[in-house]
Amino acid sequence: MTDFFSDNIDVKKLSYNELNELANSLRKRIISVTKKNGGHLASNLGAVELTIALHKVLDLDKDYIVWDVGHQCYAHKLLTGRGELMENLRHDGGASGFPSPVESPSDPFITGHSGNSLSLALGLARANELLSGDRHVVAVVGDGAFTSGEIYEALNDLGERKAKLTIILNDNGMSISPNVGAISRYFNKLRINKDFVKYKTRLKSGVLGLPFVGKTIFSGMRAIKNAIKKRYYGNSFFDKFGIRYYGPYDGHDIKTISGALSVAKAESPAIIHLLTQKGKGVLAAQLRPDIFHGVSSDCNEEKSFSLVAGETLCSLAAEYDNLVAVTAAMTDGTGLGAFAKEYPDRFFDVAIAEQHAVSLCAGFAKGGVKPFFCVYSTFLQRAFDQVLHDVCINDLPVVFLIDRAGMVGADGVTHQGVFDFSYLSLMPNMTIGTPCDGSELTEMIKFAYSYDKPIAIRYPKSYVRELQKCDKIDSTEWKVLKDEKSPITILATGKTVEIALGVEGANVVNARFIKPLDVKFLNKIKGTIVTVEDNVLLGGFGYSVSAYFGGSKRVLAIGHKDEFSDERNCSFALEKSGITKKNIQNIVNAELKRLEKQFEI
Repeated sequence: MTDFFSDNIDVKKLSYNELNELANSLRKRIISVTKKNGGHLASNLGAVELTIALHKVLDLDKDYIVWDVGHQCYAHKLLTGRGELMENLRHDGGASGFPSPVESPSDPFITGHSGNSLSLALGLARANELLSGDRHVVAVVGDGAFTSGEIYEALNDLGERKAKLTIILNDNGMSISPNVGAISRYFNKLRINKDFVKYKTRLKSGVLGLPFVGKTIFSGMRAIKNAIKKRYYGNSFFDKFGIRYYGPYDGHDIKTISGALSVAKAESPAIIHLLTQKGKGVLAAQLRPDIFHGVSSDCNEEKSFSLVAGETLCSLAAEYDNLVAVTAAMTDGTGLGAFAKEYPDRFFDVAIAEQHAVSLCAGFAKGGVKPFFCVYSTFLQRAFDQVLHDVCINDLPVVFLIDRAGMVGADGVTHQGVFDFSYLSLMPNMTIGTPCDGSELTEMIKFAYSYDKPIAIRYPKSYVRELQKCDKIDSTEWKVLKDEKSPITILATGKTVEIALGVEGANVVNARFIKPLDVKFLNKIKGTIVTVEDNVLLGGFGYSVSAYFGGSKRVLAIGHKDEFSDERNCSFALEKSGITKKNIQNIVNAELKRLEKQFEI
């Protein structure tokens, strides 16, 4: 068989038996690279056969595949000549864990968030029509993404004005956490069960095997089945949008998927419903796909901010009956697993629906309940308007626990949490806290419970050690950690506090709330200010401090440039932006020399 790890294998020339062998080989390769580098294992193992079928039916020299989220694209990457890049998956110089046009023209977009694929694909399809092209566009959408509102906006548009487009519904019953909500229940009914699909396949083989009359009987049975299915079964949901529905089919049967794709191409817009098994080929991943959604190669002994947040919320919930926790399909990722079990009536997983989650929290707050929305920084971006319009304009005491803030490493450009300081700082009524360690996060969450305004607390995935004994927080004032009577004061935020403490010749302040600024403290500072933040400089903490002084005081800001970063290693990313002990020390030393010369003059 062709070495598909390094070459663009032509799957169109392979028999279905050979394609099944290819599927097994791809699965082994995916297991190997994720074991070595970390990555999204379960979702990729479940999407191998549907990927092969797409490559068999489509002409990827002109046709497009748009992957929703995109973390299930490993087989696609291996089939498009990126075997060597996959050896260093999710590392600098290797393949991204998500689609990337930089790597291959077979990826039309960089993607990493959920729910946007159908909109992107529809735009491509309509552009193709306007330019009289002959390409076909396929959107591969997981059932989890169908809990995202943008999908229905695109369906509504597609129903109004048709396009040459096929939707693959990759139905594995999961997003990261198990899917929830009415849409999930709808697909549960629609998929019937996998035993039915297996039975249907066996029945088809048996009837077609009958001599002379087999094909005639099968055709009659299929016509009756389709009529009953259309009348009673429930695919009318898609019919109402004018989208032809095919399925449900076994998502691991390459021949069946290929046939359905060929038919759907000619009758688009169409949706093909495939039942897949997340984690297929690895028993542990099949049994616990949530745990094996993402695996890590790191032996990281750092402490988890997420677990600290979850434990603190459980402790507060035992004391206060009006406390609720909300997440958007990220129960375990945000540390809420224990809370969900201990307080199921006060736990709300709204699925992949961040906009709804924020507005829901606004309603909770107005109704006298204290909501904590636990969300990754990159995903809160999806609800910018709701934070501003529903929470901040109404000045409602919603608490945002923003996980994975700052540079995140392996997940790359689409997941970097380096914009939240900037976009939250511009909102009136918003308070922003940034703890430096677990004990400070605990006290900050306790403070937030009693705080009667919108408040966001942002923190990275982990921290190395407790930097201080954090007393009860009862205000947004800053805290001096090191006073060297120096003419230079470092205002450090969050994870950068530990870095700053290693710098000599400067005072170090834990600016644990970046909004509102502690102006009382700022007004007392003599000499030069150095700000350090794991956020873009534009609109960030240093920007705010500099704007406060309006040029009357020298402010040197250290943070990330005004550009997107695809750095896959947090340490390298911080070093590139100068957020290191060495660089800050050099800045302090240079400033001390400058001040000495100025004094001499």
